[in-house]
Amino acid sequence: MITYRDAMTLDLPVLVSMEKILFADAPWSMGQFKEEFKGVPRTHFFTVALDSNNQIIGYAAVMVPAPGVEADVLTVGVLPGHRKAGIGTAFMEQLENWASEKESNAMMLEVGVDNIGAIALYESLGYSTISVRSNYYGAGLDALVMRKELS
Repeated sequence: MITYRDAMTLDLPVLVSMEKILFADAPWSMGQFKEEFKGVPRTHFFTVALDSNNQIIGYAAVMVPAPGVEADVLTVGVLPGHRKAGIGTAFMEQLENWASEKESNAMMLEVGVDNIGAIALYESLGYSTISVRSNYYGAGLDALVMRKELS
């Protein structure tokens, strides 16, 4: 059974190690995670998914700088052995709900052009591609910019 909870500072070492697996081309450093965590709970929301052994198997985060402003999905990652179990969908629901509570008007995210599974998930949730960012994740690693209006 998968459970969810707010991420804690004590989770950072696990998140950093997972980041190297999930986003090997451009992983966040401990410093980057700490910087983003400074905004919790005011402008940032971090959540983690736990397996039945209480081990973190995924994480997600969003930032809403101010009411009426677009939310920025900072990261969504699920360990390979736990994909296709609805965790990504649950994460996006949590992020969208939190952004709505913060009075955000839309969600924005970047996703690697080759990340077919994530793109399909986002499209199924109502996100549309609005542009491409060349070399976003490094040389030759482009990203789609996707957006969804919040009601």
